[in-house]
Amino acid sequence: MSKKLNYDQAFAELNYILQKIQSEDVGLEELSTTLKRANELAEFCRIRLRNIEEDIQKIHPDQPIEF
Repeated sequence: MSKKLNYDQAFAELNYILQKIQSEDVGLEELSTTLKRANELAEFCRIRLRNIEEDIQKIHPDQPIEF
């Protein structure tokens, strides 16, 4: 993971990877590496969203959060 990656950057890269895979621009050799990177980015996004949700709940504990 690159230093100072934020949610928006990670999500944008995930979308790029998805488009690349869907357009079949990824060769078989590159597919494994690409999917590993996508998994790292997805996990990063899950963690960031969880952290953001916790921060929001601290500020507004009575408000339900829906993403």
